[in-house]
Amino acid sequence: MYDKQSPFSVNRLPGPRDSLSDSAHATLRAAIIDCQIAPGQAVSEAELSARFAFGLAAVRAAVMRLTASGWIAPDGRRGSVILPVSAAHLADLSVSRQCLEPALIHHAPPSDLGAELRLRAAVHHAATLQGPGRQAPLHQERDLMGLIALAVAAPRIRAWLIDTWELCLRADRHLEQSFGMSRDALPLPALAVAVADGDAPEATALLERMRHDFDLRASRALARSAVPLSPAPAPAPRRGAAPSTDHRSGTTPGPRSTKGDPA
Repeated sequence: MYDKQSPFSVNRLPGPRDSLSDSAHATLRAAIIDCQIAPGQAVSEAELSARFAFGLAAVRAAVMRLTASGWIAPDGRRGSVILPVSAAHLADLSVSRQCLEPALIHHAPPSDLGAELRLRAAVHHAATLQGPGRQAPLHQERDLMGLIALAVAAPRIRAWLIDTWELCLRADRHLEQSFGMSRDALPLPALAVAVADGDAPEATALLERMRHDFDLRASRALARSAVPLSPAPAPAPRRGAAPSTDHRSGTTPGPRSTKGDPA
């Protein structure tokens, strides 16, 4: 059945009934997707607490959840590092979509979910025609993607699909910021209607088109990038080690990173 209380039902903003840790998790996740927290950036719980106005306990719980899902990696005494956007990461997203998206068309959704999909598709399409700002489409895309994913009966596959789609949105946002590679609006209203109608051929064609366009943008970015798509964090200096000085510039450069996947 379509459960509107499901955590995967809507990618909504934090509300008054959410716990502080849930609100912190939703806020940090949204900031990561929109690249307000950049891929590859090192962050500490204290910095996140001050920036997003949550207590340390709520931020710590949110970071633990994001770490468990692979969006953040621990980085020793410096705190954590946001998952970089690398060639390997983009390839993993593409393969994951090929594996997960067919689950959308195995079964027709319940009638109430189908009706909600058609309604949201119409609203999304109308809002797109009005030409809203950059942030509004991203929020709407996340919201509609979360609803479409409810057509997947298996909760774990549904959660993996939402994670993969949202990481693709983040990759697109990063490519836009780094290379000026904007994209057209995703055909999500048409996909929502196809899923609601149980139209497997149409849904399959739309999903393949979305994957092809994503792969094409990734390939273009990789062809233009001689360095990792997002900077990998430099390792923390060893205790007691004196920083080296670049005598040509008079500056003290940071240590070279060994992380990241060159594009």
